[in-house]
Amino acid sequence: MNPIIIHHRSSHHATNSGYARIIDFLPKVEVVNGSIKFPYRVAKLISKNSNQLSGNYDTSSVLKEIELFKHLSNNKKQLVHYLNAERDIRHLINYKQFFKNTAFCGTFHKPASILKEQISNTKYLKKLDGAIAVGNNQVDFLKNWLKIENVKYIPHGVDTYFFVPDPLKKTAHTLLFVGQHLRDFDTFNYCIPKIAEQIKDLKVNVILRKEYVKQIQPHSTITIFNGVDDVALRALYQQASLLFLPLKDVTACNSILEAMACGLPIVTSDVGGNTTYIKDTKNLLIPPKDVDSFIESVVALLKNEEELKTIGNSSRIKSLEYDWREIAKQIEMYYESIEV
Repeated sequence: MNPIIIHHRSSHHATNSGYARIIDFLPKVEVVNGSIKFPYRVAKLISKNSNQLSGNYDTSSVLKEIELFKHLSNNKKQLVHYLNAERDIRHLINYKQFFKNTAFCGTFHKPASILKEQISNTKYLKKLDGAIAVGNNQVDFLKNWLKIENVKYIPHGVDTYFFVPDPLKKTAHTLLFVGQHLRDFDTFNYCIPKIAEQIKDLKVNVILRKEYVKQIQPHSTITIFNGVDDVALRALYQQASLLFLPLKDVTACNSILEAMACGLPIVTSDVGGNTTYIKDTKNLLIPPKDVDSFIESVVALLKNEEELKTIGNSSRIKSLEYDWREIAKQIEMYYESIEV
């Protein structure tokens, strides 16, 4: 079977981050990214008149569908894999009966609450032949929501060859907070001054997009970074004592996976897919909004260098299960399970 990947990459992801990295580890795939010649005004008009209640469908989505159509104009068995099933799925799949040798699947990234809120018309998604869930907490929901039986939990991956520990860069009493999607800024903002009262030389590095800087309450311990390149991002992971990441909800979290690969201890919220991702490690899951437990846990760890090392080692070992090379094998096996 010939896999065709519908490419999507979030603009805020570093080169070595994001789900699109799977393309680098899947052999013999064709990639559709919408880089074709087509009148932009026409593409924009088509996207403008497309129902956004069925998922995000923009000008780039139109170009991808036109490019995909060219790939489907033959008789060999093919599998179309939308890397981000929350977007780009629309007109072609509505006529899948004309592509009898082609199956369609997609990977879903958002929690159930977000999917239900953002996609109220599931007409097109229900035509998928299969779905990959990056969070174990998505599987039952996707089966019921889309009436699809072939739903498989396959973890998000991480490049453990790029994201690696570096003990020489480690800086004492340094917290790291990364990202903006579903981050619990209220808990973060409440906890930092309280932690700083007990850890006098505390440093807090925050990495997020410029438009979210206002979500961070200024404090003397906090340094904010945005637009960092891959090497700078990795260095900030490597320098940190631990990843402090309160969350509202989650399926898979790039920041947690990259922190694990860099050998960081993690203190995060006991929500969504986190339980599965850090299973069999010594990382800490805290009940959401339990600010006292967050503060106590972070302070205790920062005062215990040996425990930091022990937990960090367990993170690195666990991350190897999520290396893209291993995840690619699981995805290839899943492709074989989809009937054309």
